[in-house]
Amino acid sequence: MMMKDGKTMEMDKDMTMSNGTMVMKDGTVKMKDGKTMMMKNGDHMYINGKMGKMDDMKMDNMKKDSK
Repeated sequence: MMMKDGKTMEMDKDMTMSNGTMVMKDGTVKMKDGKTMMMKNGDHMYINGKMGKMDDMKMDNMKKDSK
């Protein structure tokens, strides 16, 4: 799944993040240094290639809402 323009949708192709990290449709992540890993439920990847957990995203949104 990916989010574009605030809408969640299926990934229709592999994507390369701005730091060179590749995210495959099946959830495999290949780092620029060649290491690979599988994303788990709740993981997300920012366009800059930084990875986080869904809980982190919820906390970020809560901080924005409290300002």
